[in-house]
Amino acid sequence: MRILLAIAATSLLVSPYAAAQRPAPTPPLALPGLECYEHLTMPDYPISALQARVDGSVWTRVEVNPQGMAEKIDTQVVSAWSDGAKLLTAPVEAAIHASKFKPDCAGKTVAVVFRYELHGDSTMHPKVTTREEPPNLVWIESQPELSARK
Repeated sequence: MRILLAIAATSLLVSPYAAAQRPAPTPPLALPGLECYEHLTMPDYPISALQARVDGSVWTRVEVNPQGMAEKIDTQVVSAWSDGAKLLTAPVEAAIHASKFKPDCAGKTVAVVFRYELHGDSTMHPKVTTREEPPNLVWIESQPELSARK
């Protein structure tokens, strides 16, 4: 009985770390990505996600309407944390709705991955940066605040 409890406890402790180590598959290159955005509004790293140390990737597929706006957004979140989808999806969807697409992408499905990543120790006021990595990847990264004593 003790052996079964030890195995169960070990699997519960290892599973979040194992999930975090699995690389997410790359988006299909057949679909257009960042090149379809005329203006991409960058999503925020939610304070609640920063405080809870939640990171992950939000995979998006956006159907673009004739006016160059997002018609329909499908998301899938890959995160080792159970709150990943709840905390990271809303800012990505809000950013996509605030963005503008190029006219030649009307009627197309656009695929982009928004990857949230934490660096360093948790701080009250982390520095959040964003960067694009064409064709389909946007990084939203949190860096610890710099100490004035360095």
